[in-house]
Amino acid sequence: MVQFLGKAGAAGELIHMVTLDKTGKKSFGICIVRGEVKDSPNTKTTGIFIKGIVPDSPAHLCGRLKVGDRILSLNGKDVRHSTEQAVIDLIKDADFKIDLEIQTFDKSEEQAKTDPRSNGYMQAKNKFNQDQVPVNTMGMGQSMGQGQGQGQGQGQGQGMGMNRQPTMQKRNQTFTASMRNKHAASNYADEDDEDTRDMTGRIRTEAGYEIDRASAGNCKLNKQEKERDKEQEDEFGYTMAKINKRYNMMKDLRRIEVQRPASKPLGIALAGHKDRQKMACFVAGVDTNGTFASVDFKAGDEIVEVNGNVLKNRCHLNASAIFKNVEGEKLVLITSRRKPNDEGMCVKPIKKFPTSSDETKFIFDQYPKARSVQVRKEGFLGIMVIYGKHVEVGNGIFISDLREGSNAEAAGVKVGDMLLSINQDVTLESNYDEATGLIKRAEGVVTMILLTLKSEDSIRAEKEAEDKKKEEAKKEAEKPQEPATAEIKPNKKILIEVKVEKKPLGVIVAGGKNNHVKTGCVITHIYPEGALAADNRLKIFDHITDVNGKPVHVANMTTLKVHQLFHVTYERTVNFTVFRADPPELDKFNVELMKKAGKELGLSLSPNEFGCTIADIVQGQYPEIDSKLQRGDIITKFNGDALEGLTFQVCYALFKGANGKISMEVTRPKPTLRTEAPK
Repeated sequence: MVQFLGKAGAAGELIHMVTLDKTGKKSFGICIVRGEVKDSPNTKTTGIFIKGIVPDSPAHLCGRLKVGDRILSLNGKDVRHSTEQAVIDLIKDADFKIDLEIQTFDKSEEQAKTDPRSNGYMQAKNKFNQDQVPVNTMGMGQSMGQGQGQGQGQGQGQGMGMNRQPTMQKRNQTFTASMRNKHAASNYADEDDEDTRDMTGRIRTEAGYEIDRASAGNCKLNKQEKERDKEQEDEFGYTMAKINKRYNMMKDLRRIEVQRPASKPLGIALAGHKDRQKMACFVAGVDTNGTFASVDFKAGDEIVEVNGNVLKNRCHLNASAIFKNVEGEKLVLITSRRKPNDEGMCVKPIKKFPTSSDETKFIFDQYPKARSVQVRKEGFLGIMVIYGKHVEVGNGIFISDLREGSNAEAAGVKVGDMLLSINQDVTLESNYDEATGLIKRAEGVVTMILLTLKSEDSIRAEKEAEDKKKEEAKKEAEKPQEPATAEIKPNKKILIEVKVEKKPLGVIVAGGKNNHVKTGCVITHIYPEGALAADNRLKIFDHITDVNGKPVHVANMTTLKVHQLFHVTYERTVNFTVFRADPPELDKFNVELMKKAGKELGLSLSPNEFGCTIADIVQGQYPEIDSKLQRGDIITKFNGDALEGLTFQVCYALFKGANGKISMEVTRPKPTLRTEAPK
């Protein structure tokens, strides 16, 4: 959001107010420096100036800030005489909005066309191989003055954030970063007051309704969020601000409220996640004659809560019982609407809704051996149940006893059967009280879905047979393999033979007595055109313990000798003994330095799936690089941006275009010693 006060300063100057909102963004996107502007040959103005604007940031998209603008005040505090660090601290402490009083030094239209400041992000103009923009060095010398052009500034500027997306967007007269309709909670969760409360069990709201502790109604808002949240909480504690914060990673959250008539069915079918390892509750269909026909509720929506009961990450089979057991006629649901191509529901949407939907039919998909039993209740069913645990299915409700001569015994109910449902009520996640309540309320002919489980003796016999089969498979795996076709298995030394035919191996390794890696020789990059890539068995981080039968004991070999093992020309084949550690044996650390404009880092890089492997280092460029980095190290992050899988062109642009403070996350092999020293 940008606001203007048309207050005029000196000749050619304009003073206006700008409000930036970084909701949904990582930063405000301005880089500042303390400098001075020459008003005339004999006078000058000092202060805090904008020296750079990050692309696609609030400062860039508002269209009312330029490189060279002077900041007079920030959130009402005069910063004309403040230090650069003091202003940076004010911005960091300013939550999501800042009010800036800006002094702009006006220019002619002809100058503005050629001034690189007008593009909003001069420092990043060629970061992604964009066409060069002519730089008016004289204009910069006058506008930034002692801060940059003449080298008499008070210090170097520091960026308030990074965003390497090069997209240009149209500037708006009024702007807010939240206009993209994205939930911003995930972008500023680190600034919230940490919620360390226990989220298990139940709690009562101020209105007296019992809800799950993990419900959005019990979500904790910090002071700033409470001030922005003007919505009154309902009886379950819900507001949209609390809902968006609790489920900040979900898309298109909605709050739906309906009244549930006693004689009218809900008219919805539920389904689970198509990934059997995940649990979720999706709307499979909505009956046009049901309760939800009149609200914005459709197939594919995921139900995450109902009346304070959390359904997210719970089995959809239990949702129907929760819907029936909630108190009162009012239903308040929280749903997430997914896009049609998003991964989700396990079945296709139901278009023709049946007259009455069987909410227990999904049980047979989960338990194919389950069976349906009908028992006429004549005062009693003749069964006793218990809440217990079985090694085959886990916790549940089980038949503990049968009344002799009862209808249940005659219908084939057995002691030890697992009770999956009673009529239309699923009991998979029911406790003892809920299950006995359903049995007591059932009348007439009662339909139960039961699952007969295996006895402990049969389970034990099956386990012994499975263990015997595994032991035989283990012995088979321990048999020697043919080196030319041997498969490399984790945590075992494997001998392989690679066909080279005088072709380069095409590999970068780390290790040597004058190297940071002194316990083994490890592969850190494989070139796609080399012999090892064609063989397609070796991988990055594989530990080479010997070459052609000779141990590679790096503690007694220089780095050069280790590298020569992999750069000599082999006639026809070469043998390697390989150990693939699982998990990989690695060491991670950070390297920070100040990169000077026009001075290269001196790194030759080879991108791969883990980042950029250092192929060579030009010594004497930066002491931090000379002392901490070496050939074979993998740079996995650059200024916070992950490098995995990036192309050489993108990596080159990142490293080439960066200036000022540079931070690199480096991964280096740290293998266990697996070779004996020569005697």
